Amino acid sequence: MKFEIDRSEVLRYLQTSKDLKDENIMQLISESSAEVKDLIDFRYLYKKFPAEISEKGIKILNTTLTLKGKSIKKHLKKSPEVYLMAVTLGVQIDKKISLYDKTSVTKAVIFDACSTAAVEEGCDKVEAEIKRKALSEGYKDITFRYSPGYGDLSTEVQKELLRILNAPKKIGLTASKYNMLQPNKSVTAVIGVLTEKTERDREFNNIGGFNDRGEFNSKNRDLEFEKRHCSQCNLYNDCELRRKGIYCGAKK
Repeated sequence: MKFEIDRSEVLRYLQTSKDLKDENIMQLISESSAEVKDLIDFRYLYKKFPAEISEKGIKILNTTLTLKGKSIKKHLKKSPEVYLMAVTLGVQIDKKISLYDKTSVTKAVIFDACSTAAVEEGCDKVEAEIKRKALSEGYKDITFRYSPGYGDLSTEVQKELLRILNAPKKIGLTASKYNMLQPNKSVTAVIGVLTEKTERDREFNNIGGFNDRGEFNSKNRDLEFEKRHCSQCNLYNDCELRRKGIYCGAKK
């Protein structure tokens, strides 16, 4: 899978203006992006399961997993089936960040931002693949990906989600006792299929997201990100970053 690493995305994760003119920083971004691309060992998994609404949230049938919370219940209320997904950039990215932490704080921060942009790009590609598959099966659309830690969906589901996908064995992705993903530049998420396209989904597509062919369009990314992700966050009404037009990338 080929990665581009959008410079504007890197600048967003650095909480820096898109119009930054600092030549040294831009050079470090270019160098770090190239290095990240060389080190990426991108692996991913996804699997579809039937789902039903329960009193506590969304029960993933044929598994022991229940996604608890009002936000995830609302998010998947129209989804008869869901995809569980997991992606990782691999352990070499973490090792390089650790090395730069000891040798150059500036390079470490920039390399980390490039890696974050890369893993989100990877997630976008996997989400697009899932959408194409869902459309081929007769569904009208999919929900956006919803990760543990968004809204009131606890990160405590990480280990069970990874176990169900057999992610530790298949792609080397695990979770620590504090439910942090290892390697760090990894993402887990759930995506619901939809039997009809909703007005909100059409709005997302119009401002930059997935088109009807499952292709991703990054235009107006910040607005799209806020509507898709920030609105699900418990800190939505009290977020200093969002007030400044900065988006955290929903990292946990």
